[in-house]
Amino acid sequence: MSKQFNYTTSERRSSVVYSTSIGKGGLYTPADYIPTDEEENVFRELQDEEISEYPDGEENERDLEDNPLLDTHNSHDSSHLRATSEDYTTDANYGSVRPNGLVRSNSYNKGLLDEQRDLLIDNKLLDKSRRQPRGQLLLDEIYGTTEQTVSTSEEEVVNVWEDAVDNGKPIKSSYQREAQVLAFNALPLIFTFVLQNSLSLASIFSVSHLGTKELGGVTLGSMTANITGLAAIQGLCTCLDTLCSQAYGARNYHLVGVLIQRCAVITIIAFLPIMYIWWFWSESILATMIPERELCHLAARYLKVTSFGVPGFILFECGKRFLQCQGIFHASTIVLFVCAPLNAFMNYLFVWDKHFGIGYLGAPLSVAINYWLMAFGLLAYTLFTKNDNNPLKCWNGIVKGNQVFKNWKKMFNLALPGIIMVEAEFLGFEILTIFASHISTEALGAQSIVATIASLAYQVPFSISVSTSTRVANLVGASLIESCILSCKVSLLLSFVCSSFNMFIIFTFRSKIASLFSNESAVVELVVSTLPLLACMQIFDAFNASTAGCLRGQGRQKIGGYINLFAFYCIGIPMSNYLTFHCNLGISGLWLGISCALIAMSICQSYAVFHGDWGHIIQAAKIRNAEGR
Repeated sequence: MSKQFNYTTSERRSSVVYSTSIGKGGLYTPADYIPTDEEENVFRELQDEEISEYPDGEENERDLEDNPLLDTHNSHDSSHLRATSEDYTTDANYGSVRPNGLVRSNSYNKGLLDEQRDLLIDNKLLDKSRRQPRGQLLLDEIYGTTEQTVSTSEEEVVNVWEDAVDNGKPIKSSYQREAQVLAFNALPLIFTFVLQNSLSLASIFSVSHLGTKELGGVTLGSMTANITGLAAIQGLCTCLDTLCSQAYGARNYHLVGVLIQRCAVITIIAFLPIMYIWWFWSESILATMIPERELCHLAARYLKVTSFGVPGFILFECGKRFLQCQGIFHASTIVLFVCAPLNAFMNYLFVWDKHFGIGYLGAPLSVAINYWLMAFGLLAYTLFTKNDNNPLKCWNGIVKGNQVFKNWKKMFNLALPGIIMVEAEFLGFEILTIFASHISTEALGAQSIVATIASLAYQVPFSISVSTSTRVANLVGASLIESCILSCKVSLLLSFVCSSFNMFIIFTFRSKIASLFSNESAVVELVVSTLPLLACMQIFDAFNASTAGCLRGQGRQKIGGYINLFAFYCIGIPMSNYLTFHCNLGISGLWLGISCALIAMSICQSYAVFHGDWGHIIQAAKIRNAEGR
């Protein structure tokens, strides 16, 4: 059994991936992806290039002197800084890279130590008076103080834990303990993800009362914007998840700023031809797939207005990763707490207000403005935060033009897997939208409403999934196999309880829910007839999310990714097409096909979770943790 929870960190649960997508197929996000050897090599090449930019080591030396976690008693001698990337290796405690040979102080993740303390108390190996209030952990994370030097009581926790390991004393969890931890960690995420989801919900809700065609237009426009623009942007920016985190861990703070600016410039330039297509060709391209020409016209107008806000979205995505690589995970959450209510207000103001309202185009205008507000919100946080990490240390001003236009190919090679992973899910739901458009305009409007309700209901089990992945990963790092299995079981139980509640709400209030979104009787009737199927789907949707979280915690997300892609594209979409057009089931056929995919995902992922080789899982975690030590 390992001496510490050193597989992952609890801050991961606070990371927010913003998206306006109303679809979700359970596919794995790039943030769950473990860097491959190829990605490590890309970083080493960039690291070598950056070191060559400063042959005297001045930049790195200044950064090292400012870092309290490193022993810099020899910092006056810069000769030890003239190194290649071979002198930097992975440090699992920091999730990044540290210089070999440099001495770190005894700094541990406070959240993981609190989890150790609770387990020791439950197993009567530590006195109850040592228990740390769990609310304090959340406050510490919000104010960026999760990494702290071990105090006397924390040293005692480490010593007792190591003594239990050395003497073979069993450390087991309980159903009550796992339920408490998973629920506590998931609770703040539920609020965050609901706010995140409300950004797209506001547009659908405000436009749906204008008419069926307007609802279909905003649905088609937003989905097209996602698949052709926003998804690719998110995927392209995922290269920063690896590169910036490793550069920051290597204490090469200047490189973090260079990478952020380089990625932002690349992404904006890559979007320019897409923006041109949105403006001049989108209507004719959509007309080749969508029979209703008026819907294509409305969708094209949506894309034109939204395009003005996309550069702000790009800056937000890059800025979010600029802060997250420095361990500042709550900045995007704080921004969403401000921007989500503003977005709802702007939708009302620009769509319905008698003095400022402009009707249908008010929805994309709200989206465009909101993108820029989110970018400026992160900028304001970066400039004025009092966080101990001081994010501005990674900003050394606007870089030279020759640096911005270097190594584009390397960044694209690293970002390509992320683009494919993000695009896969968006493309799947774009296909379902196209299917619905071939039924009728009313069916397309009803499909957008049902998808919005499904996405909103998914936020609770998804929050449990994120909490589960962190908890299971920590237990895997501590080699507590029995506790891992118990945590996976509790996650399924919690998901069942939450999905049962969702099922009851959707089924019982289906008529009232449908009438909230539309005044068109034909659309309301279609939504009401489909919601019972959506209610039954909640059980499998939650099981899919829970088992996916377990697989991520085990470090086996590739298996989950293969299962998801197979179930979604080989079962879900073909079944939706067959049931909708050959069995004449309408939009109910679309969701019945997706339900079949979710059932397959749940069964296959559950088997993979509980029938995996735990010895291999533990060993793989130890190997990852041992790299660079």
